[in-house]
Amino acid sequence: MKNIKILIADSSSVYTKMFRKAIEEVDGNVSITCVSNGKDAVDAIFYRSPDILIIDAEVEGTGLYEVVALVTKEFPKAFILVTSRPSSTSAKVFMEVLSAGASDSLTKPIYDSYSENYETIKSKISDIIGIQRAIGSKKPKVDNAGAHGGGRINAGNIKVKKTSAKTFHPQIILIAVSTGGPRALENIIPALRPGIHIPILIVQHMPTHFINTLAGRLNSKSMLRVKVAEDGEKIKSGTIYLAPGGVHMRLNADNELYMDDSHPINGVRPAADALFESVAEDFTGSRILAIVLTGMGQDSLRGLIKLKEKKRCYCIAQSEKTCVVYGMPRAVIEEGLADKVIDLDDIAHEIDKFSYS
Repeated sequence: MKNIKILIADSSSVYTKMFRKAIEEVDGNVSITCVSNGKDAVDAIFYRSPDILIIDAEVEGTGLYEVVALVTKEFPKAFILVTSRPSSTSAKVFMEVLSAGASDSLTKPIYDSYSENYETIKSKISDIIGIQRAIGSKKPKVDNAGAHGGGRINAGNIKVKKTSAKTFHPQIILIAVSTGGPRALENIIPALRPGIHIPILIVQHMPTHFINTLAGRLNSKSMLRVKVAEDGEKIKSGTIYLAPGGVHMRLNADNELYMDDSHPINGVRPAADALFESVAEDFTGSRILAIVLTGMGQDSLRGLIKLKEKKRCYCIAQSEKTCVVYGMPRAVIEEGLADKVIDLDDIAHEIDKFSYS
């Protein structure tokens, strides 16, 4: 088993100890280096070649962005977790570093109970180590992070209809994305041409305040309007809707979005499966373009099976080499549900090739 190398860069001794303890409990076959400032982090990056970097947004010395950029360039397969104390600016900072190449973010828990804080950190650490273990394995599991799993689904006994892109004219676009999503969406959404005269619905696994910041960033860079979806809102052509955090987003037969706070699906809420299944059951149109991007677990798989059964559905999956986490795309590809597998940089162009008249 590979010895995973983890670098913790944090000026807080309390959180450093908490992260270290969580790592040691989750996986004993790791080596951990702790530094308290950015300069030492840069030195340790070249000396240790970390598989995982956990860095605080306010680390002293060399700036956060310089460190993230360095790791992204020199060690592109490393997982970068950026942490921050809760603040009014943390969401903005997270969006910027996620767009710059960080893999994921964590608002440092500040519950009254030490054990609650510790368990929150331990859960995140478990997911990240699971991701890196899967990358290092020759045959990683589809549900490669426990919290976002849900058990293997076998679509072999389900009649799956393949769709030809040549004669396909989508009436709605659905996008499912998780870990690595902000960077992927900032690559795709601003590159879309304004002539896409159909609604685009996105489920990105992310807390509420992050979604608002992400929608604002995408809207400022895009030719299409981007907004956070609202309960009861009727979807409009040429508008991109992001599911709010903490609730499932679904679509009814009147083309209205509605939110519900029912139990998480696949360990997440919002879940792409909830949206995909509602579109399969209730959307009055028949032609759906589904896009599955980087993310852990297999959210979107069940919903995609339903779409393939009940509608004409063309599915694009992001390629393994361009994913931060090759979980969600892997799940649909291995079940034979992806009509085309494409590198991230080419997905916007592929979307633009369809006719939307």
